[in-house]
Amino acid sequence: MDGLFKERLDTVFIRRGISTHRRVRRLLQKHNVCVNGTRVLESGFGLNLATDELSIDGIKKNLAPDIYLMMNKKSGTICSTKDDGLYKTVYSFIPQKYFYYAKENSLQKIHTVGRLDTDTEGLLIFTTNGDFSHSLANPLFHVKKTYYVELEKSEPEEQRKFLEKKFSEGFFIPPEKNEREFISRPAILEWNSANSCRLTITEGKFHQVKRMFSAQGNKVIFLKRISIGSLALDEKLAPGDSRELSSEELSLLFK
Repeated sequence: MDGLFKERLDTVFIRRGISTHRRVRRLLQKHNVCVNGTRVLESGFGLNLATDELSIDGIKKNLAPDIYLMMNKKSGTICSTKDDGLYKTVYSFIPQKYFYYAKENSLQKIHTVGRLDTDTEGLLIFTTNGDFSHSLANPLFHVKKTYYVELEKSEPEEQRKFLEKKFSEGFFIPPEKNEREFISRPAILEWNSANSCRLTITEGKFHQVKRMFSAQGNKVIFLKRISIGSLALDEKLAPGDSRELSSEELSLLFK
């Protein structure tokens, strides 16, 4: 019966943001990973989440189950925990059974992994796992984020080719409000038409996609995040709807 309550060690690491799928074996080799005081070297080792004690280099890790949700964010909603009087918060769309996780006195406080602008739609991840959200948002992991973009002005073919090269190299982004200027990392720009495209970036500066196109003389009029890593937004989700992620889907976030 114990096997019914066990989960693979590598799956636990991925779900809790301790490691990515590719780095699990390296972590087991270089660090003292113990279950109930005994060192473990096999990534497929079965953990009993209810009774086993996991530690890494002497530091205990919480094995209580975490929540991971995918939401199709609606335009006109904010990623703050409270309404600002003008727009509804994305937390007001969380299913009823997860409401108590969003309360400030909860031991497992659910939160968004990063943010999307008020007028941006698409893939938004919620979790109670702080390590996981830190890893997913950490620029050192170079997690890909892909957006569908519609622009105010159509770009002629020659300019589209120029922009593809420009985005692939990175370029200067001027300051905006209280945000500093920066040099964008190399990004992948793929055109669907003269005024629509897909943009894949590996960072998440304030208003980054909008600022990148603005710096090149155009304006974003519609923006939707369609994937993170290799995990695509479930198009069956209506705007504002959400569902839980499987272990397999979680691993796709870092691929």
